[in-house]
Amino acid sequence: VGLATVVKGSGAKVITLTEHSRVIVDRTGAVTVHTGVSPHGQGTVTTFAQMTADVLGVTPADVQVLHSDTDILPAGGGTGASRGMIAGGTSLTLVLEEAQQKLSAIAAHLLDCSQEDVVIQEGSAFSRLDPQTTIPFTRLAEAAYTEELLPPGQEPGLDFSGTHSLGKSPYAFGAHVAVVEISRQTGAIKILKYVGVHDAGKIINPMLAEGQVQGALAQGIGQALLEDMVYSPEGQPLSGSLMDYALPRADNMPDFILDTLETPSPLTGFGVKGIGELPTLAAPAAVANAVMDALSHTGVRHIDTPLTSEKVWRALNESTQ
Repeated sequence: VGLATVVKGSGAKVITLTEHSRVIVDRTGAVTVHTGVSPHGQGTVTTFAQMTADVLGVTPADVQVLHSDTDILPAGGGTGASRGMIAGGTSLTLVLEEAQQKLSAIAAHLLDCSQEDVVIQEGSAFSRLDPQTTIPFTRLAEAAYTEELLPPGQEPGLDFSGTHSLGKSPYAFGAHVAVVEISRQTGAIKILKYVGVHDAGKIINPMLAEGQVQGALAQGIGQALLEDMVYSPEGQPLSGSLMDYALPRADNMPDFILDTLETPSPLTGFGVKGIGELPTLAAPAAVANAVMDALSHTGVRHIDTPLTSEKVWRALNESTQ
């Protein structure tokens, strides 16, 4: 049995904690989000659409999220150091709040009520004092482009952009436990059970967060048991292809038991923290500790990673106990 805990800052100033966002609501009520984050499998498009729908009171299907377009946003930090949600999400949240303020002001004007009493949800606006009288979101959007329907002092249009920089990195936490079985004859390691619990702040999309965790665990287990860059005495790489460089496969992975705690960060929009890299740090240590625990009665105290079957077999045969 092996235990490992992890604490990791989200984002890094060497990459940048600053991000740019733009939100446009056209006169039909369609919402377009432009972000400087460039996702490649993290689920950013889905989560940003969810966040936008939640703040503006529409559905995710009404939201289009676009990225990697320097003609729209000339600057962006991209995705790295678990910064997608903390930097991009926070920047987007602040721009969305600006959009929501203008939409609620227009709704208050049309409903003849206080802006503080306006609720916009599920595609309609209404006063909490009179929820039966509603205005479709599409009409709000159209009114925003019609000068005669705007409150005094408001300019036509719904186009908002902004840049936000986090002063500090939010920290995420995790704890992992691995249970392994080792063959005395071959040194082969089998992971019987793996439990991971993470506190990555507010989880916007649990399914996507779990996907990030499972992918990170595969990377961490691969580092612990399989992946190794081997060089010749002359410095030539000998494991430069997937024929020679062992990566984890589905049959190397156990059925993970995963859970989350949610301690919202006061530093970010929605209270999010980074989760993508967090499990990769704890997994190698948890697996290595489990292997060393299983070998402790043999006198083996240390094996360099990756803990391949050959290394474990040799350590067992060279052990004095």
